[in-house]
Amino acid sequence: RTPTGFSGPIGARPMFEGREKRRPSRDRSRSGRRRSRSQRRRRSHRSPSSSRSRSRGRRRGGEASSDSSGRSRSRSDERKGKGWKGKGKGKLGSKDDDHEGYKLGAAGGSFEDVRERTRTFLNERLAAGGRQKELQEELQRSLSVNAKRFRQFFGVSIGQYIAAYHQEGPEGAMKAAEVLAAKAAGNQAQLRPSIKTLTQGEQEMRERRAQRFQSHLEVTPVSIVTFNDGEPAFSGDGGPIVGELSEMCSRDEAKEREMTRQLDKFEWKQGTDPRHPEVNLALACKKYQRSSADKAYRSSDVRNLDACWRTMEYLMTELLDFDINPKPKYAVQSVHYIEVYSFLRDRTRACRVDMHLQQPRSTTHRCFAETHECCLRFEMLSLFLLAGGTGGSTEKYDVKLGLKAISQTIEPLLNAYQAAREKQFARTILAEAMGGLLGGDDEEEEYISPFEMAIHRYIVLLLMSFSAEGLLSHLAKLGRDVVSHPLVSFAIQVFAAFTTDDYGRFLRMYRQADFLTAVAMSGVADLARVRALFLLARTYPQPVGDRISLARIKTFLAFTSDEHARSFLAFHRIRVQDDSAADGGAYVLLPKKGTPEAAACPLLTGGAKLPEKCEYPQGADSMLVAKFEALGLSRADIVFGGADPVVEVLEAVEAVAV
Repeated sequence: RTPTGFSGPIGARPMFEGREKRRPSRDRSRSGRRRSRSQRRRRSHRSPSSSRSRSRGRRRGGEASSDSSGRSRSRSDERKGKGWKGKGKGKLGSKDDDHEGYKLGAAGGSFEDVRERTRTFLNERLAAGGRQKELQEELQRSLSVNAKRFRQFFGVSIGQYIAAYHQEGPEGAMKAAEVLAAKAAGNQAQLRPSIKTLTQGEQEMRERRAQRFQSHLEVTPVSIVTFNDGEPAFSGDGGPIVGELSEMCSRDEAKEREMTRQLDKFEWKQGTDPRHPEVNLALACKKYQRSSADKAYRSSDVRNLDACWRTMEYLMTELLDFDINPKPKYAVQSVHYIEVYSFLRDRTRACRVDMHLQQPRSTTHRCFAETHECCLRFEMLSLFLLAGGTGGSTEKYDVKLGLKAISQTIEPLLNAYQAAREKQFARTILAEAMGGLLGGDDEEEEYISPFEMAIHRYIVLLLMSFSAEGLLSHLAKLGRDVVSHPLVSFAIQVFAAFTTDDYGRFLRMYRQADFLTAVAMSGVADLARVRALFLLARTYPQPVGDRISLARIKTFLAFTSDEHARSFLAFHRIRVQDDSAADGGAYVLLPKKGTPEAAACPLLTGGAKLPEKCEYPQGADSMLVAKFEALGLSRADIVFGGADPVVEVLEAVEAVAV
């Protein structure tokens, strides 16, 4: 008997007979009854591309097949010859598209034939009053022309074509399509967008832009720039770059930055429009530009050493105190120090780059060492001012960027010190070998800085405060004469006191240090204070409690103001009781064990391990503020070395030795 849903002749071989013999369990249920399959489910198992259908057709040869299988094979043959791509996307039409329109689209033809056929079909439907949505569906169904292919034919969308047809007729629609697109020959033709017509203003703007960058296209000797230790930069003619620019900024750069609106407010001309500022050439300074592999450095664009030093003097004397002492010759009068710092940091960096480009000639020159020393002091002073001293807003300041600028200054400065000493030592040996006949007028190039030991002191303390892991390797590179110098020896003793947990001695040396030395130590000053307070809280007689005068605590923790001391103690939950009889006008009460005050004090309730960091909010340190005010120097004097420590006992020791 013929199975349900099978339309073949009686006696013919069942369609799924082979599968029933191999896997009978798939066609029978657990109760032994045969499963019935609907016509749709059976048809899904007879895919025209399956290998089982093809092998069954070869085995059966000339046997008659069912009507459904015949229809399936006929559709398969038809699709194989007409671009059938399989299931899903990529079909040229649906399974039921057996009308003449589908055959026309599938049969294809040349690009021009299919395009003309599509145009004729669309014009006829538009003449009959067809709508856009219906026409789009009919094009897809009848000619297999979707929206993307229609745009390839005519260069416009179906909606644009229909709009042009209703406005100007069939010929107008084709003209509109020809204006927007260009045809290419062959089946692989692609439409290209029409050439955009530039207005007169756009053409003038492009010409000005080309003239502005015309100088960059000139073929000039370029230098190979390197910042590796001991590796000089050479120009194209075989020698190092020698700066030829004697001004703070070249006229070409100033005009270019004016056109591109890269001027800083300190370079504006008085009375200029802030939206389109004009440059004041007398106030413009060369801007730092990041180096790249293909960047060309010309001697005419590089400042000579004297111009670099004049730029440094101008920046520090005229602009460093601009937030508290504005100058009338500038276009702005009210700024915060953070804005002054941003401008000076960029321009001083440009000075250092111009000096690096002229190495090795500039390495042992006086301007090189003094410029880098000023940059280091400037960054240390800004670290104090922007931490809450007298610098105004601190919202935009990043301590990490300041420390990065310090590290970029320290490395070339140390190399310059070493190169100058080596050169002086070599000249001494050569002079002795020649019997004192060696002479020359280049003594200025062998400049030995009198501030070298003070700079070494700052570097050791900065490494201790912000990069302790690199301090030991740095000390190992220093010579015996440097390490034994009193200024450097003081810094090593501070480091030893901090690493051996002798925080009382560290804070005592912090009180005795000069201003810039204290700034270099300030990175760990609060940590030393909280650890000293922690040790004090763990050593007093807790069963009975204790009290210490506020003046004694101020001296012990290196505070100079009562407000700073009270704020620090209150943050760590230690109460201060006012008492006119006490030294300093108050007592610091160390709580008795078992009281609520002792339970609330984190220094008593925590573990026995020393605090890893100080959570007290960073701000103006009263000790640094007092030292800065006691100097009585301007900011420029501090940057130029007026606040550096000196060793006065050396002369007396030398006199005794004589």
